[in-house]
Amino acid sequence: MERKLLQIAVALAGLVGVGFGLAGVVFGTAFTDIFDDGAIDSSVRFFKGMLLAIGLIYWSCIPGIERRSERMTLVTFILVVGAASRLMAVIGHGVASLGILLSLAAGLILVPLLWLWQRHVAEAAQRGAYT
Repeated sequence: MERKLLQIAVALAGLVGVGFGLAGVVFGTAFTDIFDDGAIDSSVRFFKGMLLAIGLIYWSCIPGIERRSERMTLVTFILVVGAASRLMAVIGHGVASLGILLSLAAGLILVPLLWLWQRHVAEAAQRGAYT
């Protein structure tokens, strides 16, 4: 049951990444109040493309999730480093929007919790395989 709940949580995390990533790739800065500059739009699309890829990687972890520790660790590392970098901007400039605050909380709290949960499920599966 715990494994199935983790798979659902990872599927939802992947959906967030794919959804926001795809929207950013397709629309760029069109739906934001960011100054419409080619370099900024290019950067937004690049980073949203990375978010899209991370969502797809999360989805690739769903089957056999108990065997995907290395992949989950890598994605967690990428997202936590990104969130820590965003935290530096919040400390220096303040919270720009609710979306920034939510993505900061997700990157620094929810993503590591998903990683810990996956590790727990992987360890339980390993114990079950050897007994």
